[in-house]
Parts: sequence; structure tokens; C-alpha cells
Amino acid sequence: MTDRCFSPFSLDEDIDRREVPALKSHPMVLGQDGRDLFAAGVADMDFKAPPVVLDALGMRLGHGVLGYEAVPAELLPALTGWLQDRHGWQVNQEHILRAQNVLNALAMAASIFTEVGDGVIVQPPVFFDFFDILRENGRTLITNPLVLNDGRYTMDFADLERKAAAPQTKMIYLCNPHNPVARVWTADELRTLGDICIENGVIVVADEMHGDLAFPDHPYTPFSSLSARHAGNCITCLYQRRRLTSPRVALHLRLSKTKKCAPLFRPRIVD
Repeated sequence: MTDRCFSPFSLDEDIDRREVPALKSHPMVLGQDGRDLFAAGVADMDFKAPPVVLDALGMRLGHGVLGYEAVPAELLPALTGWLQDRHGWQVNQEHILRAQNVLNALAMAASIFTEVGDGVIVQPPVFFDFFDILRENGRTLITNPLVLNDGRYTMDFADLERKAAAPQTKMIYLCNPHNPVARVWTADELRTLGDICIENGVIVVADEMHGDLAFPDHPYTPFSSLSARHAGNCITCLYQRRRLTSPRVALHLRLSKTKKCAPLFRPRIVD
């Protein structure tokens, strides 16, 4: 199995996802006349899953019974071990809870830690579902638009500081790395944002589902790895399936948070 983890496989194979059918190439996304369009509207890669993943699925399907299952005891150690080895981020297993998906986790964070009418900052251009979540939960949308200079997006910290200081503002949705502008925020950028939020009592909810997809020359920094102080003001949403090109393999995602938040989240988690 170890050898299969590192065995090469083609990223150039042309796979017609419409045979499945895939959501990203479905007419309800591309339109009835969009068959020849390049489908970039859904964060879903057109590569086969790695051989080690396909092997594991084949072994599980070979059992023949696909009923409800308990969480494997190896799951959390594997997750925390990956975060430590890959990103130098030490996470206490007691601080991890599961959610149905990242959007569900984002919605729970807003509903638990803010009230109807409270302000939540987003940094457009950003994933459109951020806006829908806040509207559906009756929160006030506050925008801190990214600034485009010479083809590179940066955060407007002066604007962020003004808006974070407003009494209505209680939370920020941070996309790290950012979808869709593809910025992998540096540790200094994240630290500046985090300090502004701590000073103004604004909770950081970090959507970090694309962290494992960053290139080596633009390393991903988990927001909560900056310091205990920053981790204590952050809820981190992780999506470990994305890096395996298998978003439909499992039904749960990971929601990592500080220990003080866990008692509030735990009753709201539905397995």
C-alpha cells in the first residue's frame, strides 16, 4: 500500500465527466447550450483519484454491506498527523468536530457566535455561497473588497480595520487560500488580519479547504498555527477530501476549533 501511495499516475488523461454526470458539466450549471464550455464554476478536479484511494474504496466495496458506520479510530490521528507533518500545525484531537460540509460549518459558526442582524465581513471576489449563507441566516453582509494591483490581489487592511471596529461587526469569513483569486496568504498578512480581529473582538472563521493544494513556492499557513492567541479566536474549516480529488467519497468534513468553542458546537453537530 505504501508503494501505491507514491506510484505515478497521469494528469493528462482526458476524462469526459459528463458520462457520470458531473455537476460541473451538467446543463443546470453550464446551460443547455454549454456543452463545449470549459467548466470552471465548481471546485472539482477532472483527475482520477490516486491509486491508493481507489484501492481502499475497492476493498471497502468488496465487503458488500454499505450500512452506517462508526468513525474509525485511526481517523483523527491520521488527520492531526497530516497537519503536523505537512504544515507544522499541532492540533489537539479534542478540538476537532465533524460537520456535514464546510458550508454547514460556516453557517453553524454564524448562527452560534453571532445574532440576527450582526455584521459578518467577507472579502470579495469570493466564493458566492458565503453571501447566501449570511443572507439565509439573517446576518448583515459587510464587504472588505480585495485590491487588485498589477495582477495580484491584496487585502485592504485600512478598510478592514474601520469595518472591524464597527460595533455591529462580530465575525469575518476568511478564505485561506482564497477562492477564486488563488492568493495563498502569507503569515504576515494573516497575522495582520488576526491582530485587527482580536483587537476588535471579531471572530475569524477560516475556510481552509484548499490549503493542501498550494504550490511549494507559495506555502499555505494555517491561520490557527500563527500563535495560541490567534488560534483562540479562530474556527478553522477543513476539507480533507479535496486533496484526494474525491469530494464525493465521504460524507463528513472536519471542523477544527478552539477548546472553549467545542461545548457550543457539539450539540449542533449532526453525524
